[in-house]
Amino acid sequence: MSSMKYSCNDIAIIIPTKDRPQKICNLLESIALQKTIPRRIIIVASGQNIEDKVSSFSNKLPIEYYHTDLYGQLIQRNIAIDKLDQSTSLACFFDDDIVLEEGSLEHMISFWNKTDNHTAGVSFNVINNPEHKCSLIQRILYFSVPEQGKVLKSGMTTPTSPTNKDIRTQWLCGGATVWKQDIIKMFEHKQIKAKWAIAEDLIYSYPIGKKYPLYVSSKSCVRHEHVFDYAVSEKEYFHGKVQTLWWFYFVESNDDLSRTLFIFVTITKIIGRLFLGIIRLDNNRVKFSAGQLQGLVLFLNTLVRSQDLKSLLIDQN
Repeated sequence: MSSMKYSCNDIAIIIPTKDRPQKICNLLESIALQKTIPRRIIIVASGQNIEDKVSSFSNKLPIEYYHTDLYGQLIQRNIAIDKLDQSTSLACFFDDDIVLEEGSLEHMISFWNKTDNHTAGVSFNVINNPEHKCSLIQRILYFSVPEQGKVLKSGMTTPTSPTNKDIRTQWLCGGATVWKQDIIKMFEHKQIKAKWAIAEDLIYSYPIGKKYPLYVSSKSCVRHEHVFDYAVSEKEYFHGKVQTLWWFYFVESNDDLSRTLFIFVTITKIIGRLFLGIIRLDNNRVKFSAGQLQGLVLFLNTLVRSQDLKSLLIDQN
C-alpha cells in the first residue's frame, strides 16, 4: 500500500438502514454540520422507502440512495461496497443511529494522515458508551483485562471506546469505523441473515487486526443513540441466547482462541447472573441467563452432531 495523504474527497460513507427515518436524518444532519464533507454518501435502505427523507439533504450532501427488498445490515453493507470505485480510497461505515460530534470527520482525516501506511482501519470514539472497568476477579476468571480493545483467549473482549487517548486495538466496532477500501475488498464481509448480528464487527475485524494495525482516534467523537426496534418476544431471553451463539461462533472461527475457556466463562456468567437475578428478584437477569444457557446447549449440540455452526445464527427468534 503506497504512502499518500488523505482529504475529505478520499472518503465514501456507507450507511445501511431499515425503518429508521428519524435516525438517518439525525445522522445526515450531523454530517452536514461537519467542516469537511465526504465525496460520497451511499445509503442502502430496506423496509420503508425513505428516499423523500434523505433527498431533503441533497443540497448539502452528495447522497446516493438505494432501496432493496433484501434485509440484513451485512447484506445492505455489501450492496454499498459493490458500488465503491477508485475515486475514494477510504470507506466509512456508520450505523444509522450514530451522530457525529463537531469536527469528528476532520479529526479522523488528520489521524489517517499521521498513521502508519499499513493501517487497515480506524474507529471513531463512541463517547457515550459506558467507561471500561476491570476488577481483579474479572481478570482471574478470564472475563476482562484493564487494556481497551483487547480480545482474550476466552473470546471475551474489552471495549474500544470511550477513550481519552489514541489506542491500537485488536478489533474495531462495525458501526463507526473507517477502513481502507483495499482492505474491505481483500476481506469479504460474510453475509449472515440475522435480526441481531451482535458480534459481526468482531468476527470481521479481529482476523484483519492480526495482519494490519487497527486504531481508535480519540478526537474523532461520535454518539451512539442506540435502539432495539426489532420485534421479538422475551427480549432478554433473546439477547442472552443470540449473544452466546454469536460469541461461540467467533471463538470457533479463530484457532488462537480457546473453546474450553469460552465455555468456562459462559457457565460462570450464567451462574453469577442467575444468582443475582434470584436474590434481587430481577426477572430480566433470570431470563438473560436462561437465554445464555439455551445458546450454550444449542451450540454444544451442534458441535456433537458436527453440524454447520453458522446455521444457528440465521434469523434466531
